[in-house]
Amino acid sequence: MGRGLTPLQRDLVEEFGNIYEGYGLSRLKGLIVGLLLTQAEPLSLDDIATLLNRSKGPISSTIRELASIGLVRKVNGPENRRDYYVAHPDLFLNNFKFNLATVRKNRRTAEQFLREMEASGDPAHQAAIERLRHMQAFYRLMEQFYENFTQEWERVRAQLEAAGVSSS
Repeated sequence: MGRGLTPLQRDLVEEFGNIYEGYGLSRLKGLIVGLLLTQAEPLSLDDIATLLNRSKGPISSTIRELASIGLVRKVNGPENRRDYYVAHPDLFLNNFKFNLATVRKNRRTAEQFLREMEASGDPAHQAAIERLRHMQAFYRLMEQFYENFTQEWERVRAQLEAAGVSSS
C-alpha cells in the first residue's frame, strides 16, 4: 500500500473504535469500519492489518463477521488471489436493521413472558407482568419508529442519489 493514514483519518478510525466499544461491541469492528470509511480504494486484509497495526488473524475473523451483517463487503482488487474489502454502501442502514432485529427480539421476549406469567395466575408475577407490559409497549413503539425511519431514509437516500451523492 505504501501509505499511512492522515492524522484526521486516524482520529476518525479511533473514534469509530470508541463508538463500537461504547455500544459493548468489539473495538476492532469499529476500527475496521472506520478505516474502510476513510479509503477511496478497497483494502486487502494485509492492508487493514498494516494500517491498524494489528495481526491478520483477528482482522480476518472480524471482517467476516462484519460482512455477515452487511457492514463491509468483499470486492475485486488489483490482485486476484487476495480478498479486498470496502465499507458496504448500505452500511448505516444495515447497522440500523441489525438494531431493529434486537428491538424485535426484545418485544418478542416481553410478549412471551407476559403471556406465560399472565397464564400462570401466580400473584408473585404481578410486578413482572406490569414491567413486561411497559417493555412490550416501549418496544412496539420503537419498532414502529424504526420502520418509519427506514421508509424516510429510503426517500432521503433516493434524493441524495438523484443529486449525485454516492454512498460508495
